[in-house]
Amino acid sequence: MFIAILNATTLLNRIVTTGILITAFALIIYFGLYNRLSHIARGYARLLACLIGIFLGDLLAQISTGDPFMWLRFQWIGIALMPAVALDLSDLLLRATGDVSPTRRWASYAGYVMGSLVFILVAFTDWIAVPGTTDKLLPHLTPGIFFLPFACYYFACGGWAMYNLVEARRRSLTTTTKRRMTYLVVSFAMPMLGVFPYLLPTGWPLYLPTIIPWIGIVLVNMSVGAAITFMGYTVAYFRAGAPDRVIKRRMIKYLMRGPLLAALVITALVFSERIARWLLLPNTVVSLIAAAAIILLMQLFIVTLQPTLDRFTAADDSAEVRRLQQFSERLMTTSDLTQYLENIVAALCDLLRARTAFVMQIHSDRPSGQTPILVTIGEVDLAEIPDVAQTMCTVIRENSQYANGNIANNPTEVSSSAPIFDPFAPQTATTKSAITPKDFVRWRNYWLIPLHFSETQISDPLGVIGLIAHTVELDLTEDERQGVAILVTQASRALEDAIKQARAFEALERIVTDADEMQLRMASTRNIAAPTLADFEVAPEGGQDFTHMVRDALSQFWGGPKMADSPLLSLQIVNEAMVQNNGNATKALRTVLLEAIERTKPMSTRSMTSAEWLLYNILELKVIKSEKVRDVASKLFMSESDLYRKQRSAFEEVARIMREMEREAQMKNQGQERE
Repeated sequence: MFIAILNATTLLNRIVTTGILITAFALIIYFGLYNRLSHIARGYARLLACLIGIFLGDLLAQISTGDPFMWLRFQWIGIALMPAVALDLSDLLLRATGDVSPTRRWASYAGYVMGSLVFILVAFTDWIAVPGTTDKLLPHLTPGIFFLPFACYYFACGGWAMYNLVEARRRSLTTTTKRRMTYLVVSFAMPMLGVFPYLLPTGWPLYLPTIIPWIGIVLVNMSVGAAITFMGYTVAYFRAGAPDRVIKRRMIKYLMRGPLLAALVITALVFSERIARWLLLPNTVVSLIAAAAIILLMQLFIVTLQPTLDRFTAADDSAEVRRLQQFSERLMTTSDLTQYLENIVAALCDLLRARTAFVMQIHSDRPSGQTPILVTIGEVDLAEIPDVAQTMCTVIRENSQYANGNIANNPTEVSSSAPIFDPFAPQTATTKSAITPKDFVRWRNYWLIPLHFSETQISDPLGVIGLIAHTVELDLTEDERQGVAILVTQASRALEDAIKQARAFEALERIVTDADEMQLRMASTRNIAAPTLADFEVAPEGGQDFTHMVRDALSQFWGGPKMADSPLLSLQIVNEAMVQNNGNATKALRTVLLEAIERTKPMSTRSMTSAEWLLYNILELKVIKSEKVRDVASKLFMSESDLYRKQRSAFEEVARIMREMEREAQMKNQGQERE
């Protein structure tokens, strides 16, 4: 019975040790992805690397069928460097509060040299550690002549590191940073104290039960695993360009899907081996079933827990997060719209017994780079027309009846006997009571039905439905005319909703760009101590935003006070461009703006009518060539009102690109400073 309990305890310790290794390695990957710019995160990653060396050597010594002392010596690669790493991390935390000390910095460097020397002595000599008992249940080294000086050095560095952490907490001024520093102080001591080889100088008397030290080892290792996880959760906030809510949610999900899942799978594999022996089944079969079951059940658990997790991480902002989730779930994508329009066209063909029909979006107010939506039934050949959307728009505009928006502007209630095409449409929706032959436009071998906005002040065609014209004159019954009217109304609403959502997406893109910049600002001010003025960007005069500054500079691209006195002159990319422009700040800013404009140029062959070239064409004609609005609108085949709308989008795109250029320059400069 005693042997069974001892074996179970040692097995539990192996599982705990494996979990620590997985967690430490996973946290290193996490910080490499999200916190690689943080000196504190890199210092903590070095501490995790030491723990990996220590616990890997400990695990291999337990399961090795050969000489365990080789692996017990190997784990000293972490033990020897732990004092230097702890001192280095504590110095980084204290430096973040503004307390810079060359003495501490050189002490940490000396610690790395000392740790390397200690590991070499342990690996190749018996001066610090000597092979001790060969008891497989509790193998350990015994002290050499220099072990006591090393122990004094180890705990002296640990005490100094703890003092630095306490001092860093004292220097923290904000409530949030003081709370996080408290977490670090409490959890920092456990890895430092828990990995010291206490059995090496003390041993264990043979007359006492061996299970006692194993229980202590398991408890200590569990505490170390909990401490490094807690420390990782705290360090994750340093220099992370995301809100606290996002960091918390991302960290918890990563730990659940990564280290926790991996640890559970390994635990299942370990126990499946024993279950297989008990059931007299092949170990491979039982292991695969256990691993698959754990993975599937864990995913089910995470999905089930997701709403609760989101509410927990959002805290007071849970209502706003819920609205954002509902917004993303209820938006209509291009695929949704295409499928809905296909159903409308199919119903139209069925109603009129036609085999060929199409519906096309021809309104110019769509996202840049997006081609007009086209849904066809049958063989519709429009490929030979260079710009079919613009051509159809011109044909419909030239028809005086549609220039006044006749179909859209004279709605009446559908009769109660008329069939309802969309059961989810609002009950107050209105449409034209019936379609007459006068509502059609003959174009080539098609009959066209214009689709208009529901807003009476907008007369530009929104889209068009086309039917193959088999006869010179249309002969529709009353039911057919009412049915066509219903389908035309539904298609108009669908295209109008698509444009509204496209505008919403464009607005969201601008918001996301601004939010991204704000997150970077938040990350730079997430300091240990209270943020200083240097952590904030100086706000431009008059409260102008970045896009406004870019718009002003582009409006006087070839000279003027808005260009010469622009706040953009303080950008790092402008300062770097001054070297190539003989120190002329205005020319440097113009060079940067030109580069940003060039980045909007698509890779395809240039076209004056293509949607993907629209923004670049506007910037080149209006900004670089300084052409008049009327001439630019004429060359781009659009109205002046459309040009002004697209011009705003073009300026916003240049501002977004300049933000990216500035961010790249700052990251490059930070990398050079670190080197």
